[in-house]
Amino acid sequence: MPEAQTSVGVQAFGQLPVSVANLGCTLLSISGHKIGAPKGIGALIVRDRTSVEAIIHGGGQQFGIRPGTENVAGAVALGRAAELAAAEQGGKAERLGRLRDELATRLREAVPDLVWVAEQSPRAPHVLNVMVPGADSEALLMHLDLQGVAASSGSACSTGAVEPSHVLTAMGVPRELALGALRFSLGHETTQAEIDRVAAVFPTVVAKVRKLAGVLGRA
Repeated sequence: MPEAQTSVGVQAFGQLPVSVANLGCTLLSISGHKIGAPKGIGALIVRDRTSVEAIIHGGGQQFGIRPGTENVAGAVALGRAAELAAAEQGGKAERLGRLRDELATRLREAVPDLVWVAEQSPRAPHVLNVMVPGADSEALLMHLDLQGVAASSGSACSTGAVEPSHVLTAMGVPRELALGALRFSLGHETTQAEIDRVAAVFPTVVAKVRKLAGVLGRA
């Protein structure tokens, strides 16, 4: 089998311009639940049929690559969701990017030593990753949750992990700083009022977590 160049478009499709031709990849995967289609449906775009082999054998469906009855309803829903995601991507990216930057600015004004991950680099418009020195991300998440703010300390796939994000580690971020990382994700339903709410409660939460960390450190 020839070597294939694979791209994962799951996180990018609907948020950034995605073109199989421009990427030059052999395979591109997308997932329905990321763009409003039902969970359990996705697509693998294959430009070179010889780059994939069946790992499940039986029926001859899907050109013999994946046997089994196709999820027709899911496929139709994915197709429609993909059309809408592509059509709305530009306007959505502009709106979410503006809200993300406003949130980042206001959080730093409230917590001056806040670190904004990849501040000077091109980033997805719907994600803000920050790090709070002297604070534990799990403690921050707990207190934010009590204020009705949903955030994360890493990817959804690593929820509950006690170690810092392997991505931040690979970027050379010190472990002590990475342990205070938070990810705010914006979406289609994110409003200005929600940005205002996060900006209002964040400094109080940070101050409380830092104070508790200091008390525990002296205990």
